[in-house]
Amino acid sequence: MKKFLSMVMAAAMVVSLVPATAFAASDDVRATAKVVDAQNYTETEIETANSVASDAELQLTFTTADYTAADFTADIDLTLDNAYFRAGTSLKAGDMYVKVDGSVYAGEETATANGIRTITFTDAGLDGADVVLKVPSVAGQNDADEITVTLEGKLDRGAVLAIGLDTVMDKISKGKTATISVDSDDIRITNGDDLVYASVESKGIKASVKDTVDIATEEVATLKEIKVEPAVGSNFAALITDEQVAKAELKLKLPSGYEFTAKTDVQVNGTDVDFTNDDDEIVIKVSELNRNEDVWKITGLEVEATSAKAGATGLVKISLTGSDTVSVEAIKVVDYNVVMSVDEDEDVPVIYSGVNVDNDGITDDSDHESLEVTIEETFAGAWNNSKDFTLSVPEGVYITAVKSPAFDNDGEDGAFNEEEWFEAAYEEGDYVDLTFKRRGWAETDPNKNHDPAELTFALELVADPNFEGDVVLKLTGDAVDEQEVTVAKFVKPFVVEAQQNDMQIDYRNTEIPTSVVIKEAEAGLWDKGTVFTLELDKINFDDEGTIAIDDKSGLEVKDNEVKLDTRTYDNDVIYFTVDSRSDDEAATVTISGLQLYMDRSLPAGAYDLDVYSPTMLGAARDVADPAGTAVAGTGYLGDIVLGANVNTSDEIGCVGHINDDFYSTTAKAGFVNIVTAGREDTESFTTKVVVPVGESYLISGENKVTIDVPAYINANGYTMLPLRAVAVALGINSNNVLWDQSTRTATIMYGSKIINMTYGQKVVYVNGAMIPATAAVEITNDRMFLGLRDLGNALGVTDITWDGATRTATLNGNK
Repeated sequence: MKKFLSMVMAAAMVVSLVPATAFAASDDVRATAKVVDAQNYTETEIETANSVASDAELQLTFTTADYTAADFTADIDLTLDNAYFRAGTSLKAGDMYVKVDGSVYAGEETATANGIRTITFTDAGLDGADVVLKVPSVAGQNDADEITVTLEGKLDRGAVLAIGLDTVMDKISKGKTATISVDSDDIRITNGDDLVYASVESKGIKASVKDTVDIATEEVATLKEIKVEPAVGSNFAALITDEQVAKAELKLKLPSGYEFTAKTDVQVNGTDVDFTNDDDEIVIKVSELNRNEDVWKITGLEVEATSAKAGATGLVKISLTGSDTVSVEAIKVVDYNVVMSVDEDEDVPVIYSGVNVDNDGITDDSDHESLEVTIEETFAGAWNNSKDFTLSVPEGVYITAVKSPAFDNDGEDGAFNEEEWFEAAYEEGDYVDLTFKRRGWAETDPNKNHDPAELTFALELVADPNFEGDVVLKLTGDAVDEQEVTVAKFVKPFVVEAQQNDMQIDYRNTEIPTSVVIKEAEAGLWDKGTVFTLELDKINFDDEGTIAIDDKSGLEVKDNEVKLDTRTYDNDVIYFTVDSRSDDEAATVTISGLQLYMDRSLPAGAYDLDVYSPTMLGAARDVADPAGTAVAGTGYLGDIVLGANVNTSDEIGCVGHINDDFYSTTAKAGFVNIVTAGREDTESFTTKVVVPVGESYLISGENKVTIDVPAYINANGYTMLPLRAVAVALGINSNNVLWDQSTRTATIMYGSKIINMTYGQKVVYVNGAMIPATAAVEITNDRMFLGLRDLGNALGVTDITWDGATRTATLNGNK
């Protein structure tokens, strides 16, 4: 076996040494066949022409010309179907030529002997040599449907040999065709079978329309121009003889559900013509028309959709005396509404969240504009101007400006001040919704032939640091159907990694055992001078700890340290300033050894960590006047988002207070979880509970537990969880979950904790200490519900995640 394999390998090596040309065909000549100027005839025309199908041209394009023979000769077989070669002049020398590199060499008949005609193409071959085509004469009988022509001489690759055809068709009724096939033993012919070069059509008309016209039910529209042409022949005189013209008519008929209006005024080729209007049919006498025209362009057809429903299309049937009826789709019935759209072919712009419109603090120079949005009527007058409508973006996204609005409802640009119209749409203190009050523009009037109203604009957007994902613009209101389009996408310029820390009440220098890690989204994104701030809810930092920068990115921070500032606002904060950008790799910043000032009056519960860049948010200070107030961010948000509290230290530069009513900067909910005493094992939840919104079950550990009322998202956007079901799933005995109907208060007893919550209140009491809640306690279907994070905080489970894609809340038990 090994010996056999060695022989095979040796043979392969020998073969590999043989030149590739040794395997080429000795005469590898190839050509592609096609017919140009195929002829269409009416039955009358072909009868008049004595059944001759001529003027078509067979072309052979030589795609390969690898000649090895000294004198190349090739026989080419030509076979007809439903036709035979015309006697004497079956192939005409004057209709033959060779085309090489753009030069045309006409064929000339140079000799005839023994029934063979010789046609010469002078200087048409390789190196300027002559090419000769020898054509046999035929008797012109019905069986003379095949001849063989001989090509002598070589043609360059890319050369075209053209042969004019002069044949007679056997059958000349409507729909019949004549074809030619090309074959050769000497030339490889591609696409040589059944090439149509002549066909017979009945005399008739064809029709087309520039475009369909949209129309609403019980509304009126004028059809686009309809063109009627002879199907074959040069003009209408070929279809209507002098004897027929007196009785001939052109008719246009509408389908059921449509009628021509009384205002219809028909013009043909721009000239008024007399006609009769029978509601669904227009009749024009041919005597009114010019039969020498090659096209009749019909305009002025006004149509009403009397009963046709939305989605229906209208086919106008067109007939001419003596010709077949044809149809064109000229009408489309649309809903009487307003449609919002964006260009689906445009890429959705990507914007950094937590960054102002000037991109302060990052090196990205893209604008904050959304895709261009178009809101338009499907039919003039569909937009009810007497009703409000609203444009909304998701929570955490804010509209800072509207760019290049273009609204034209009366044919005149600049009918009103678009910018003022948009600014007026902002509700006071609200930068999420644009509410346009009724009668904001002159209502469109379809009776004045106005085009449908159209509003086009782009939004300038910013988002809080925690927002990530698509910006879905929503259109709502009594005047319109609710609609949504995706106009932008936000990504975070940095990601924060932090863990929950359970800590006992202490006084000074209480060290957080875990680190905070801040990762740059992409290399070189954070600009020099950018400030990052860390802040705890209601707890002051006592010491700044240490800062570490990865050793690959090249990022540097000012003075190579993290700093504690005690002058910024009520709480002490930690900050650091970028001094040099990262290079080829994104930076990772790790802050460790942070210490807290733990006031003993702090209630037990979870406290969030905020991490943000005031530089990116747009807080700025006049460095020439360190004592001056902050300069607000760019755009409509202004002082609303960024307050005037600013540190006057030159080292910090641009720390501005964030208005929590707008921006959410929480990087880790429950970063510090204060416990009143050291936890006993009996008070440590170890079960992982998964609660899908809207489902009648939850997952406790590995068990699926049925619940009678599912979790939901309330009107304020908070995820609400069923109190008893989640508590029991975490391991609390059902008997320790109590309900007092008189006070509508729920009590949970677990270990040393007594937890109380009352319907309608936004607080939870743990061992008598009040903990503010984000959402009020609700009762739904006789079950008490508490906000996701409020419930976790109350029970002492603060490692909580929310998956927006699957709408699932997960309470991770403490390990």
